[in-house]
Amino acid sequence: MFGRKSRAEKLKKEARNRSLVSGLSLAAAFSGARPVAERLLYDDDLRDNIRTLLESARKILDEVSDEEPTEIVTKLWDDPKLRKEVESAVEAVQEGTRRIQGRRVRGGGRSGKFLLLLLLAGAAFLFLSPQTGSEARRIAGDIYGSLRSGTGS
Repeated sequence: MFGRKSRAEKLKKEARNRSLVSGLSLAAAFSGARPVAERLLYDDDLRDNIRTLLESARKILDEVSDEEPTEIVTKLWDDPKLRKEVESAVEAVQEGTRRIQGRRVRGGGRSGKFLLLLLLAGAAFLFLSPQTGSEARRIAGDIYGSLRSGTGS
């Protein structure tokens, strides 16, 4: 009436506009996902990386479930079998990431990156855990304070 649109017409127009935007967003997402999907379909090594990651993660979880945080860190540090599983999972993720990005994958040597990653993960777990966090932060503060004052043992 008098050039005014009804509520139904306004809602129809808004729905069309929303579907156009979400359709464009969906098309952009699909175009970005297509190379990754093609690699997943045709790259046997990438699928092996994913399979290795899942198997290693399952073994690690079976090994450390129902453990206290300090026991988990001790197991990760002392148990060579468990450390090998973590190492295998990390290598699978690194190689899989390179494959998805289309970069060349080199085989070969391990570096100290895994040990650094393991140490950082263990430290983060100890500092952030509700059970061990406050004590770990207190000990770290004491060590840092004694190093700064020069009274270290």
